[in-house]
Amino acid sequence: MALVIDFKNPQELEQAVATLALPPKKRVWILKDLGRWEKRMAKSRIKRQKDVNNKPFEKRKQGDAPLLQGMADKLEPYVKNNATLLELTWPNKRQASIAAIHNEGASLVDNANALIQREKKRNGEPDYSAPCTKAQAIALRRLGYRIRRKNGKGWNKPSVRNLEKRLTLGQAGLIIRILRKNKAKQAWVMKMPQRQFLGSKVDKVRDRLIRNIEKARNKK
Repeated sequence: MALVIDFKNPQELEQAVATLALPPKKRVWILKDLGRWEKRMAKSRIKRQKDVNNKPFEKRKQGDAPLLQGMADKLEPYVKNNATLLELTWPNKRQASIAAIHNEGASLVDNANALIQREKKRNGEPDYSAPCTKAQAIALRRLGYRIRRKNGKGWNKPSVRNLEKRLTLGQAGLIIRILRKNKAKQAWVMKMPQRQFLGSKVDKVRDRLIRNIEKARNKK
């Protein structure tokens, strides 16, 4: 994702002419300062948790932690095309992609296998011989897992503590997958709401640009 301001195709021709009439060094300063200003505006919106229209970000589905913390820290302004174009973006492509999803909103398709791989990457390969976790034990009870009674007559629903002692992490995981196989979704769509923190209103950019042009003219 990148915020691009191009003076070769401007909305305000008069300002563009005034800018292009200046030496390249001053044009670079104008655009760099404009980029740094946009970065400050983005950081301010994230701090206030409000978008470019001053509306609160849509909250997380789970938890109350602030959104997009630190997202604007790595933003960098790049002046290109003989100091006629400003590109404000992230050097890291992955971070730029994440920013675009939040800034513009998106519908992403996820699947169970990708989720498992992400968990392995985040937490490492699990120890399948370790005891069954409490979360697994609770899931087994909710799925209706039963064990045969010692006398062979009927079935019992084991307690969470009993399951933690009886099963390993690997065994519990396998049983859960078997019990869920007809119920679990293999793929699903995640809708990411738009939280536009980057890209100031045209009139505000114009005002900042006019200010910079006047300052550049008076600079030696």
